[in-house]
Amino acid sequence: MSEYRIAAAVLAGGRSTRMGSPKEKMIIEGDGRTFLDKICDEADACFGECIAARYLSVRHGQDLSREGFKKVEDTFDDIGPLGGLTAVLGAAAADRMDAVLILACDMIRYTEDEIRRICSSYKGEDILWARTEGRDIQPLASIYGTKILDECLSLAGEGVYMLRELDKRCGRTGIYDSTDSRAYENRNCPQFVKDDAL
Repeated sequence: MSEYRIAAAVLAGGRSTRMGSPKEKMIIEGDGRTFLDKICDEADACFGECIAARYLSVRHGQDLSREGFKKVEDTFDDIGPLGGLTAVLGAAAADRMDAVLILACDMIRYTEDEIRRICSSYKGEDILWARTEGRDIQPLASIYGTKILDECLSLAGEGVYMLRELDKRCGRTGIYDSTDSRAYENRNCPQFVKDDAL
């Protein structure tokens, strides 16, 4: 286990009108698992090793659960991932976690090995941004220190909901350069579910 207590939080509160079904309930063709089950299975594989706690981020009133994951409702309604991040950071701080790895439920190629790699790269930064191909920051697969909760609340209060904006407000950020850009592909479109999903 790392010197830092890192939690994993799966964001399942997003809505997708393009997919015609809630993202977390979409079935991966050829696999049989839902998007949500796939990413949660990857986090489960790392629990007790590099992941010290698991959270499931949901919209207010969303009827969703996962064994071993603490359900956390979004702090704010309808502001996107910032609402989930804010709620999860609050829960993680109360549970004495140092940081949270945020994982979008529709990254169906993301693996337990990628969780291990990014967690081993974390050195106490306010944010450890995952980056692919040397340029593309991946906010929905990065590690956020619990100490930035006030910055998240401030951002939300100002009506600024883009997670990337936190980069300007946090003093200590770092970059984790992934060698597996496919792991970060967002499967937010039906044709992606039908192609080579895994």
